[in-house]
Order: sequence, then C-alpha cells, then structure tokens
Amino acid sequence: MVRTLRIVSGFAAVGFLLPLLLLAYYSAARYIGKNPNTDLLLYLCPSSIMCMALDNASVSTAVFAWLFIAASNAVLYALPGVVAALIFRFRKSS
Repeated sequence: MVRTLRIVSGFAAVGFLLPLLLLAYYSAARYIGKNPNTDLLLYLCPSSIMCMALDNASVSTAVFAWLFIAASNAVLYALPGVVAALIFRFRKSS
C-alpha cells in the first residue's frame, strides 16, 4: 500500500510542479527578450488553456489561478499513476 501511494504521489508531484516550472521558464524568457513556443506547455499541461482568462487579472488572481491549474494538472497526472500502481500491485500479487 505504501508503494502504491508513493507511485501515485510521485506522478501527482510531477504534474503539480511541471506547469509552475514551465511558467517560470516562460516568464524568465520574456524578460531576457526571447519568445519561446508555448506548445510544450499546452501538451504537458492541457489545463493551462485556462490562463487565457488572465489577461487583465491582478497578481493575486493570477497566482490563485495558476495554483488551480497546477492542481488540476496534478490530478490529471495522478490518473496514470493510479493505473501504474494497480498494475504493479496485481503483478506483484500473482
């Protein structure tokens, strides 16, 4: 049971941190003067499409929205973790 929880929480942690790291990268690249392609963000974090509603939002609203986007991405990434954990569990019991 502990290993199953560890697998699922690992997938969820990657799903939570990935949009935040990509957001930091895109924000830093904008200040450097580069304009990277955002297709990677849309493929790895499909819920980031919600950020289009943040055009004129305040900083606190944007932070809350990106935490919500990261949490929804964590749930999305945890689903394959649950499947992998169940496969591992059934394979080990056989």
